[in-house]
Amino acid sequence: MNEKAWVSFCISTYRRPDLLRQQIASLLKQTFTNFMIIISDNDPQASAQPIASEFADPRVKYYHNQDNLGMVKSFNLSISRAVSDYIVMVTDDDPVENKFLEIAHELWESDPNKTIYCGFLRNGKKEGEVENIGRENFASEILDTDRTKSILWSSSVMLKSAMEEVGLMPDYGSPHLADHALIAMVGSIGGGLVKNRMYSSLTSHNTNFSKAHIDVYYSGCKGFYDKMHQFQLEKTYVKGVMPVVKKHLGVWFIGSFFILKKYYTIQRPDPDVLKEIDAFALQILELPFMKSFALKFFAKRFIFMLKKNLRLLK
Repeated sequence: MNEKAWVSFCISTYRRPDLLRQQIASLLKQTFTNFMIIISDNDPQASAQPIASEFADPRVKYYHNQDNLGMVKSFNLSISRAVSDYIVMVTDDDPVENKFLEIAHELWESDPNKTIYCGFLRNGKKEGEVENIGRENFASEILDTDRTKSILWSSSVMLKSAMEEVGLMPDYGSPHLADHALIAMVGSIGGGLVKNRMYSSLTSHNTNFSKAHIDVYYSGCKGFYDKMHQFQLEKTYVKGVMPVVKKHLGVWFIGSFFILKKYYTIQRPDPDVLKEIDAFALQILELPFMKSFALKFFAKRFIFMLKKNLRLLK
């Protein structure tokens, strides 16, 4: 490759060789080929190095962290290692459609002055419709769960300099919602083009971070709220963010709770973890900005327990 890559896929990985191998092989099938893959191996034993070495492709760049830095710091290090102007953040397990970069580059060509180009599911919009959302309304539009059904950073191309301006992926002690915060903040720097279609998806499996780290849900909830509040204070032109942030947290919290309850009740029964999940939920509901969700939460929990007792859960 003689030309500078337009974009880099930035990955943090930790001891999931099979998933990493599949992800690299899949990303190399992108129809738009001017990209790099930056792998940040968070395993001090460098377990991902043999996997990366399997690919005789100069676009695959492997870097080893001497210490386990944690997911957020490792992801941010992968960004700093990239030399392209644009970044796609991607985990080692979530698939990305082969035409994603081609579509994103077409969006960029139509208006190269935005800080984010993405494919999200937008309520009330036609499939494939493209919206030009200005910086002052980007966060409130994208984080509003009534307007946006689904967002993923692996379906987003972000300007690296804008990511650096907002401090990269926020590190508030939990990776939960840090990706949503990054998307919202980057779009609030220069606005974005949003196509009503997802180009990536989440994969559910037993080694998902969200299933194994119950202890950081509280810090994720509080950290996301505090980070977006601080951002709004710094960027006074950004409109209507905090009511939307609160709504976003309510949907995320209740959804996450019942996904975990169902998983540890049916798929992997564990009474001790179920107690831990209940404890984090009560702790989160004590946060001042989360108290308004208590009635809905307890009503849904009652229905959940009723279905459990009647063996209606599937």
